[in-house]
Parts: sequence; structure tokens; C-alpha cells
Amino acid sequence: MSLNPYHIDDQEPTLRQSVYVYMDILGYKDMVRRLMTLEEQEKMLRKLHRALEYARRTYLEQRPEDDLFVKLNDKQGYALNAFTDHIVLSWPICKDPKWEFEGAFRCLKHFQLQMVIEGFFIRGAISFGNVYVDEITVFGSPVLEAYEGESSLARDPRIILTQSAINEVLEHRDHWGNKMYTEDILRDSEGQFFLNYLDSVMIAKDEYGPIYEDVLKHKAIVEKNLDEYKGNPSVWSKYAWVAGYHNDFCDQHPDEFTDEHKINMELFRITPVRIDD
Repeated sequence: MSLNPYHIDDQEPTLRQSVYVYMDILGYKDMVRRLMTLEEQEKMLRKLHRALEYARRTYLEQRPEDDLFVKLNDKQGYALNAFTDHIVLSWPICKDPKWEFEGAFRCLKHFQLQMVIEGFFIRGAISFGNVYVDEITVFGSPVLEAYEGESSLARDPRIILTQSAINEVLEHRDHWGNKMYTEDILRDSEGQFFLNYLDSVMIAKDEYGPIYEDVLKHKAIVEKNLDEYKGNPSVWSKYAWVAGYHNDFCDQHPDEFTDEHKINMELFRITPVRIDD
């Protein structure tokens, strides 16, 4: 029996109301082009495969006792489709969209942070509506909306919400209270809603405290890219955005994080030099 929740026995493919996410890996093509030897290519393959497999196994595969998603007929709560640098995740609505949104946000936050820690920065968009996803095809108007959101609105390494997802989130907040999703979603100065993925380090805050190791790993990989891409302003600016987000996140939790956890602001400066230097 197929575990894909969109597969229904003895039924033709059918659109289902879903939380849909389209993502790609920032700079993937350049990463691959720089790999000159078979050994380098295989090392990159294994690193990417390890990151995706770990994220899938740890944050997407749900045990029977988990109540993160409402399930249907023992199937998975999600569908996954990945090709080169493109990753599609989709959660069909089985009962109340609120459950699927909460589960999707929780999983995506962990997924994105884990990918970044492994060196793969994610850009993407979340939409809501009727879609169909399996290993053969991905179809539906939210597919186009998410693709356009990723390509034209996300810009920086973040997962944004398209208008259909924003409308659904605001409806849930109206119904369930305006505290919903306050830790999951942030809004930038342009009014763009995006996933607050660093919040995943706070999941065990009350019992164990934040996962400081992951914050420091995130800091290190962002600083590495800020330094590496100083000569490429269009790419450097994307990592500068992540650095600003990282430091803002630390500032929002002053009781947990200190300057030790924040990114060195000197790396934000690209200082002009005299042409005779």
C-alpha cells in the first residue's frame, strides 16, 4: 500500500485541499559547478543526501503515537517530491487546516535549520489550496502561487507565506486567538510573512533550555558565507539578511542569548579601499 496520502485505492488522482511548500537550495548550481573531481561530487552528494534523509527521518516521519498531524488510513501525513535543488512538501487537510498548519510550521522550522547547519540555505514559499502531489506529478494552482512566491518574493534565504497561506493564518488567528503562530511566523518591514525557523532551537526551552549548539552552528555557517562572498555583493547580501535575522532572533530572547551567540557585526561591513592599495 502506498503511504502517500494523495493515493487513494481504486481512485483516479484527485485534488485535495493542502498546505503546500515549494523550496530550492540557494546557490545549488554554483556548488555543483565548482566540484571538479568525482570525489568532490560524491562528497557533496553524500552531504546533501545525509541532510535530507536526517530531516525527513527526524522531522517528517511521524510515529503512530505522535499527534502532530491528523492522519488518514495509516498513511503518511505528508507528500515529498525532490529533484535536483527543488524540494516540494505538501500536507493534505484531513480534518481542520489549523492542525496541518501547526504541524507543517513545526516540521519546516526544524527542516530548514537542519539544512542550513549542513550548509544548504533554503528559499521557498508556502501556499494553501487544492493540489495533488506524488512521485509522478505535482499539480494545482497553489503550486504556481508557491513557485512565483519563491522566485519573486522570497529573494533571501527564507520561506515566505503567499497570500493564500496568509489569509488562512489570519483566519485561524481570528478564530482561535491572536497568539496563534506568534513563534512560527515573523513579518518584515515590507509586510512579508516568513517562517521563523530559528525558533526550533527553543522547542525544549522550558525543560532544558535552548539548543545552544545549533545556534552556534548557525552562527558559524553564516559567518563563513559572509566572509567567503565579500567579493560578490548580490550573493553576500543574502547572507547578510540571514545574519540580521540571526541577531534579531538573539535580541528577542535576551535572557537566553548573549553576544557570544550573535554574529560579528564587522562581517556586515564591506569597507571601500583606495585603488592604489
